[in-house]
Amino acid sequence: MAKDAPRFVVVNAPAEDLLALADAAAARDVVLFNVSAPDVRLRDADCRARVLHVIPSRDMLADALMQFLAFKRWTRILLVAGPGEGDRLYADAIRKSARKFGLRIVEEKPFDARGADIRDTATDELTLASRGAEHDVVAVADEADEFGDNLPYNTASPRPVVGTHGMVPAAWGKPVEAWAAVQLQGRFRKLAGRRMDPVDYSGWMAVHAVGEAAVQLKSADPAAISALLRSETFEVGGFKGRALSFRAWNGQLRQPVYLLWPGAVVATAPLEGFLHQRTERWTRSASTSRKAPARR
Repeated sequence: MAKDAPRFVVVNAPAEDLLALADAAAARDVVLFNVSAPDVRLRDADCRARVLHVIPSRDMLADALMQFLAFKRWTRILLVAGPGEGDRLYADAIRKSARKFGLRIVEEKPFDARGADIRDTATDELTLASRGAEHDVVAVADEADEFGDNLPYNTASPRPVVGTHGMVPAAWGKPVEAWAAVQLQGRFRKLAGRRMDPVDYSGWMAVHAVGEAAVQLKSADPAAISALLRSETFEVGGFKGRALSFRAWNGQLRQPVYLLWPGAVVATAPLEGFLHQRTERWTRSASTSRKAPARR
C-alpha cells in the first residue's frame, strides 16, 4: 500500500460491493466503515475483521420495533411484505425478532405493486392486502418503497402501520433533536441543503469516531487508531444521550435506535426492561430480554 493511501474509508454501497472491497488485497490495512448496508450476514457469516458497521442491521431495527410493540401490548402482527430481496430480508428480521420478544405473526400477506399505479388503486388493493386474521398492528416490509407510503389509512382495519413505513425504526431522522442533536441537524442542513438521513448520520459518525480515537490517543497513527476503535475501552459521543462503542466480535456500532413517525420521535430503543441479554455497556449490568405480557 502506498504511504499516503487512505487507511479509513467510509463505504456507502450494497453488501456485495462492500465484501469485494474488504476482500481486495489493496485493502489489507484499511478499515472500512459500512454506513448503508443493513444485511445481517455482513455481521455474521460474511463478517470481515476490517469492516466496522455504523448503520444498524435489520435485526437491530426489528428488535427496536418489537420492543415497542411488546411494551404497548400490541402482540398480534399482520405482516405485509413486498417481493424484493430486501423486503424478504426485512420480513425475516421481523419474524425472528417477534419470536424473541414473544409476539405473534398471525398472518402474512405478500403484495406486489408492480404493474399497477398504486396511487390510483391503493384504497382497493391495500385494503385487500391488509385483510386477515385479527391483529393489533400491520408490519410492512417494503424496502423498495413501492407501496408502503400508501398503506397507512388504507388498511382494512384501523390499525397502526410500522416497519419500513408508518412508524419506522431508524438510526437517525428529521425529528431527532434531543441531546443537542438539533445542533448537528442544523449544521448538516446548512452544509447540504437538506435533512440528515440515517446514511448521512452514519457517515458523519464514522469520521467522528476516527477523530475521537485520534484525540484520545493523542496520535494520528492509523494502526493505533484502528486498534482503539475495536477495543472494549473505546467510547464516543454521537448526540444520542449515551456513549457509543463498536462490538469487538462483529464490528457493529452499539447505539440507540429511534422509532420515528414523520415529525416526531415516538420512542427510543432499548426501552426500559429490554437491556441486552448478555452485555449492556451503557449500564454496566446484565439483564434478560423481556417477553411481552400475556394479552388480557
